Amino acid sequence: MNAFVPIDVDFDQQSLYADLMSTNMFDKSFLATVIYTDGRSNYDKDGYFEQYDDVTHYDENRNLVENKYKTFVNYNFTHIPGIPETENTCYLDTFRGRSPIWHVYDTAWKWKEDTPQSLIEIVNKFNLKYVSCVRLVGQTPPSKGIVHADARYRDNLLYFRNGGVAITLNVSDGGGHLQYRVGKEMHEVDESKYKCWHFDDSMPHCTTEIFSPRVQIRVFGRKK
Repeated sequence: MNAFVPIDVDFDQQSLYADLMSTNMFDKSFLATVIYTDGRSNYDKDGYFEQYDDVTHYDENRNLVENKYKTFVNYNFTHIPGIPETENTCYLDTFRGRSPIWHVYDTAWKWKEDTPQSLIEIVNKFNLKYVSCVRLVGQTPPSKGIVHADARYRDNLLYFRNGGVAITLNVSDGGGHLQYRVGKEMHEVDESKYKCWHFDDSMPHCTTEIFSPRVQIRVFGRKK
């Protein structure tokens, strides 16, 4: 499967945007950034992407360095009751290293009580065997999406072979473009052209500068 594949599903972006923003999800969100070394993301050490040294990041000692541009924040709309990690984080340290929480807990999650019904109904359109982590990937200006990868390539390969899904609902693109790298080839996607897509987030990727709130919902789970 290609790293980026459009998915044909229709929904009212403006209506969903209003419903999501009414939950104050940005106020409840948590920062999602990476460690920098010598002015570059550790996911871009060979310098294929633009040098975003003006974006909020961690230094080599994991001290937060706040800069001119903010970056991604996350909020989980689903959780597993009784497992605190599923409430407000997206990655866990495991014996294999840093792993996405939807790989560690690849099972049915429950919707949080404040989740808009409109979001639940859209996710139900995919008719999945189960839904696991459903999370906001958001930005508010001034912001650039920092270069990162969410998973290891081999782990995602196994996840997808076993029926896993990684669906993006493009609620609001914020005027930015998705950039991602496959091998030595760079790709740029004008997100305003699509409402929904599959994306292999093991590929190093980022967004260009956004000028209004960028609201995307990442849906993970298992196909029937």
